[in-house]
Amino acid sequence: MKNYSLFFALLFSICITAQTKKIDPTAILILDHMSDVIGELESCSFSLSSSFDSKDPDYGLIKKFITSDIIFSGPNKMLSHIEGNNGKKGFWYNGEQVAYYSYTENNYVLIEAPENTIATIDKLHFDYGIQFPAADFFYPAFTDDLLNDFQNIQYIGKVAIENEECFHIKAENDEMIVQYWVSNNAYRTPKKYLIIYKEKNNSHYEATFSNWQLNPKVPESIFEFTPPENAKKIKILAKKK
Repeated sequence: MKNYSLFFALLFSICITAQTKKIDPTAILILDHMSDVIGELESCSFSLSSSFDSKDPDYGLIKKFITSDIIFSGPNKMLSHIEGNNGKKGFWYNGEQVAYYSYTENNYVLIEAPENTIATIDKLHFDYGIQFPAADFFYPAFTDDLLNDFQNIQYIGKVAIENEECFHIKAENDEMIVQYWVSNNAYRTPKKYLIIYKEKNNSHYEATFSNWQLNPKVPESIFEFTPPENAKKIKILAKKK
């Protein structure tokens, strides 16, 4: 009898979970279209203006700002320039190694890298704590990951951002709320996204895309890093696992 009770308890729990998960097929269709287009690109470039809440020991949560210019080419080329409160820095990935250069401090690091961009982004994040803005949009399993991680995904409607019509989508789980704005054009390029962290005093991360170029001709040479004169080569320690 106890076994039957356990069985029905588990079945009831599964049914409740399934009932509380709300997935809007329109939202998934839009995100799939966006992800498919990005996955088929041979190259692209864009700018990203972002802001985030940072905990300051004296003032509590304060807002910080970052601007990024990013270029992807093929499966294994990336160039990123990032400027914000902590100075200006650049990343060059040529398919074999990543060069990190601090314009502010005039020093650089060379890191051996995997053979593709996504694996390289993962390595830099997990080994060194380096994060690349908007990297999630370029993962092949973007929509599947969203479905796995969020209980609710809703299509809210159309809104105008900077005179451009966009689809507004909201995803939510116990830890965060994420909102996406996807351009209503043939390519469904990302326009804006917002993350609200529930467990971190509702702190925000917000980013807006601009200057999208799809399949531009990109010279291979721009992904090669040449240290500036008098730049100092330094070492970077991997995080303890």
